[in-house]
Amino acid sequence: MEELLLKPMTEEAFEHYFQDEIRRYTEVLSENIHEQGEEPSVKALKQLNNLLPKGIHTLNHSLFNIRLGNKGIGYVWLKIEEEKKSAFLYEIYLLEEFRAKGYGTKTMKSIEELLQQKDIMYFKLHVFGSNTGARKLYEELGFEIAPN
Repeated sequence: MEELLLKPMTEEAFEHYFQDEIRRYTEVLSENIHEQGEEPSVKALKQLNNLLPKGIHTLNHSLFNIRLGNKGIGYVWLKIEEEKKSAFLYEIYLLEEFRAKGYGTKTMKSIEELLQQKDIMYFKLHVFGSNTGARKLYEELGFEIAPN
């Protein structure tokens, strides 16, 4: 079986990722946020630009391509604050054809290894309740739902 690797994103890969992320985040907002105000696409672009003002060079943010051999199968976006010993998973995204095949679990294990090397003690994430596949993965890995 081919080895799964997290490879730091290049500028070129980030441009592709960012455009794809705007599209996907717009869809998520459309499905999950039902309030009047900005259009989901405008809100998605604003939020992503605020979170990643310097792209892959944004302080404390790490973006990776998930690679299976020479094939790109998804992305990881982490915020790692070493001084706080804390990390936040903004996104783990696998292309549709690689879901439900164990790659999400392998990716999370790779992330956990990376965080252990950096002495990170706290690892948090957010997932919309409607994302049952992701919720199942995180629960199987021992994540717990935090109170609001």
